Amino acid sequence: MSAALARALRRHWLLALLLLAGLALRIVVQLAYRPALLYIDSFRYLDDVGAFFPGGINPIGYELFLWPLLKIGGLTCVVVVQHLLGLGLGIGIYALLRRFGARTWLAALAAAPVLLDAYQLQIEQNIMSDLLFQVLLLVAIYVLTWWGAPGPRLAALAGIVLAAAVVVRVVGVTLVVPAAAFVLLATGWRPREGWSRRLIAAGALVGGFAAGVFGYSLYHLTWTGSFGLGGSGGGALYGRAAAVAECDNLDLTVEEKLVCPNEPLERRAANGIDFYIHFWNVQENVAKFLPVDMDVAAAQGSFTRKVLLQQPLDVLGGMAGDFFKGFAPTRTQTPGDVPLDRWQFQAVYPMFAPDWYVAEWAELYGGGTYSVDPALAGFLRAYQLGGGYTPGIGLGGALVVATLAVLGVGRARRSGLRAVCLLPAGLATTVLGTAAAMEFSWRYQLPGLILLPLAGALGVTALIARPESPRRVEECPRPSRARWTARRWRTTPRATATSR
Repeated sequence: MSAALARALRRHWLLALLLLAGLALRIVVQLAYRPALLYIDSFRYLDDVGAFFPGGINPIGYELFLWPLLKIGGLTCVVVVQHLLGLGLGIGIYALLRRFGARTWLAALAAAPVLLDAYQLQIEQNIMSDLLFQVLLLVAIYVLTWWGAPGPRLAALAGIVLAAAVVVRVVGVTLVVPAAAFVLLATGWRPREGWSRRLIAAGALVGGFAAGVFGYSLYHLTWTGSFGLGGSGGGALYGRAAAVAECDNLDLTVEEKLVCPNEPLERRAANGIDFYIHFWNVQENVAKFLPVDMDVAAAQGSFTRKVLLQQPLDVLGGMAGDFFKGFAPTRTQTPGDVPLDRWQFQAVYPMFAPDWYVAEWAELYGGGTYSVDPALAGFLRAYQLGGGYTPGIGLGGALVVATLAVLGVGRARRSGLRAVCLLPAGLATTVLGTAAAMEFSWRYQLPGLILLPLAGALGVTALIARPESPRRVEECPRPSRARWTARRWRTTPRATATSR
């Protein structure tokens, strides 16, 4: 046992060091902010645990995750589990890359962002759904790739996992598109077994996804009387439309004019999209500015559609700008962005509600009040502001490398990894693009910490890495990239009958 452990440590020493550093940082975070960090959304999640009302801003998937953990050990138990899952993400990325023949150093470097990034550590200490969403994305990738090109059963299971991700964060609703594209192309542009099996598998994925989302929509229907995934009012794009709408030049109804901001465009840019997303969620504003019994959601929805149709370049330009903002070398913000310091460690306990309200939740699920260790918090803040995060330009470079591999540049054409590169790269582009379509927040860039390094490392392996020697493959119990490729192209009746 000890000899096997020593051999594993010698072979995977870099990952072991990164895991040790990641564990140490997470212990510091746990001791610095007790029992957990509570953000604005945290109170919504906690308030709905046990009730599981689907008509709020957020779906209930994260609340189902919280429910048993809060019963077992309160807020402390939740963040401990989240930190362990964060470490598990690093191990999962490493193991998957080794499965496809990536060098140990390359696989370890791809795992480093999720293990060491201070923004990742901060969100794990928060009572927020982002970590669970990341976990489900990696699980979906495992289901679709670990056993080779997925058959209908595995594809359907992956669709259900992606549906579960939507129930955790609605931004995942578009992820079925790149996942289905991967399933279709998993055996290449000209599959030897023909397109029928690929189409059946892709249909199974879409069917599993649709079944999961529809099932949740039925649950939403039983509570609210309407199909839906959340209670986001007039639509997720209303805030972006409100920020750029030229109200005087649009053909709007009386109700639509009421939800079109009357501030100058410069002032709206300073207010930010987030302000307009949540402005009409405050009942005081509705009562003060709108007629009684006005259907605010309907007016927002029709207003948004008209802005999209009549000012498409303004809207799409804003989306593109926010998408590329996430690849900046440093963490910066522009006027109107969600404040960056919400996702940074503070020297004091960050407050997003009255003191007494935070204290009540901390007492209910923490056995005491909230607290902060100034010395440890100061260390974490210095680490974060001093460069303890993944540069966006590095993540952008990983996406470029993965794209080159998908296009078949150089050795990637015959690597057998083009479709595998497509999956995490496509998921990353889709989820980051969907988030940018609504508004920019550095918090929304966190899925990229697992997807983009994974895609980049697979791309490097496809472009330049040679297959490992038979001896090294035998030393490692994980099947090599060549073995996955062999199954991928195998078309005998036996392979077809036994594929999952």
